[in-house]
Amino acid sequence: MKTLTPIAAAILLAISVNTSANNNTALLIQVGNGNMANVDQTDPTIHNNLIVQTQIGDFNDSEASQTTGTNSSVITQLQTGESNVAESTQEFSTSFSSSLINQLGAENTGRTFQIETTASSALLYQVDSLNTGIISQIGGIESSTLVNQIGSLNGGFVNQVDATATSALTNQIGSLNTGIVIQTDTKATSALINQVGFMNDATISQAVTTATSALTNQIGSMNTGAVIQTDTTATSALINQVGSMNDATISQTGAALSLAATTQVGSNNMHNTIQTGTGQIAIAVQIGSGNMGMITQ
Repeated sequence: MKTLTPIAAAILLAISVNTSANNNTALLIQVGNGNMANVDQTDPTIHNNLIVQTQIGDFNDSEASQTTGTNSSVITQLQTGESNVAESTQEFSTSFSSSLINQLGAENTGRTFQIETTASSALLYQVDSLNTGIISQIGGIESSTLVNQIGSLNGGFVNQVDATATSALTNQIGSLNTGIVIQTDTKATSALINQVGFMNDATISQAVTTATSALTNQIGSMNTGAVIQTDTTATSALINQVGSMNDATISQTGAALSLAATTQVGSNNMHNTIQTGTGQIAIAVQIGSGNMGMITQ
């Protein structure tokens, strides 16, 4: 029986390992002390993927995995500072998608999950300390998410499920702001939250929507804004809040070709808009303090 030389055996082993997962690349740079990074590209069904991890500082933690049929996708994690945590997952036939977490500061936590997505992107930027950002995309096609956090103790959360050509953006400057976007079974739909200040709270929920948009702007402190859009087509909602402790809610259900806009300048104002039907327009403006209003169409 003919035996293999050590060199031939090594070549055969390398070929057998390579056939399990093809053309994947992982790049890792660590500068500092106590940093930890982990890459998982071992699944035999993944191909042509890239993971890049850079850690500059101390005690940062970076986790990245590409599994179960993921192909032609990219994960990038950049950490500068101390004790930041980044976690990114791409799985279940995710293809031509990208995930980026960029952290500058201390004790920030960022997580992105892309499951069965195609040509989609998840971007998360965190500057300062103790911010939390979580992006989840499931079954999306050509959809994008972006969370920007500058300050401390902000929370930005985006969840997209079965979204097509849909976008979700959250920008937070300050501290203790919370922004939540939930998009389910949406097409050509957009959501944008801008928060500048302290302890503002904004939620946008969009379900079974087409060509629908929602925008919430908050400048000040302890403002609350909520937009709920369900089964809507070519419909828009806008909330502007400048001041403190203002509260605005817009609910659009079964609406088409409709617009609702609420502007509050001052403090302790409250307004609620409810829309159904086609071709409805509701515009509310509150300036001062302690005003209360409601529009139902």
